[in-house]
Amino acid sequence: MMSIIQKNQIGKRLEGFTLVELSLSLVFIATLSLIIVLLINNTVSSYRRGLILKQINTVGANIVDDMRAAVQNSSTKSIVSDCNTVFNDTNSIADCENSGGKSFVTVTKNASRVELNTNESISNIPMIGAFCTGSYSYIWNSGYFFTTKNNGYPKITGVEKAKFIYGSSSGTTISDFRLLKVRDDDRAICVAASLGGLSNNTFDIRNYGDIISEKPIDLLQTTDIGLALYDLTASTPADSASLSSLFYSVSFVLGTVQGGINIATSGNFCATPNDYANQNFDYCAINKFNFAARATGE
Repeated sequence: MMSIIQKNQIGKRLEGFTLVELSLSLVFIATLSLIIVLLINNTVSSYRRGLILKQINTVGANIVDDMRAAVQNSSTKSIVSDCNTVFNDTNSIADCENSGGKSFVTVTKNASRVELNTNESISNIPMIGAFCTGSYSYIWNSGYFFTTKNNGYPKITGVEKAKFIYGSSSGTTISDFRLLKVRDDDRAICVAASLGGLSNNTFDIRNYGDIISEKPIDLLQTTDIGLALYDLTASTPADSASLSSLFYSVSFVLGTVQGGINIATSGNFCATPNDYANQNFDYCAINKFNFAARATGE
């Protein structure tokens, strides 16, 4: 005869989670955890990209201030008047005068770059150049030269990294710079490039202007992240005897050397992470700076 306790145990229903319910709970928790991790990663990525863009804006503003000061301290003398001094043949003088002496203000050499994956060659991309103010000159190498190569990409054809030679006959050579600032009252850098055509991708001013005694400096060498120029253009308005000073319009593109930047595209200048496996997309940022300045020096 069963006791009362044994009867109650038999009639009692055991309660708990079934295997299906437990599995669904684990799936829900895992999904929720994944969503939280993705949100955190996106937040960190956005924060990191914001910091990079902020640094680009800060460095870009410093470059604008530096170049504007150089222009303001430069001579108001007509640039076109140098055409007769520099060139000997009539055609070159005429071309120089018709362009407003543009070759004495800015010099650029373009090249081709081969895209990753598509193997497409994009031509006429600015790779090296110079901007001459009449007090200081700036020589730049494109950020493409400093990009970490991925399977040999990006490939650059038609130009090598620019070099700068100055001083006495033996000369001092500076290479592997990003944005070199040089004391150059005679615009010797642009004059030499105009006459020599940037032979061997070298700015050699040993035979032009006064000997430079002030040591050139790289304005982008000490930045916390890899930054470089991807383009720089400058122009002056049509020369006129009535102008009491020269006005300069300057534009340059500053960006990181990571992230697969492509200035030949429109809109999105940073490649997707899949295109540049060795690049960090979070560290990709680019911005364009425009400013105007007036020469007021003697």
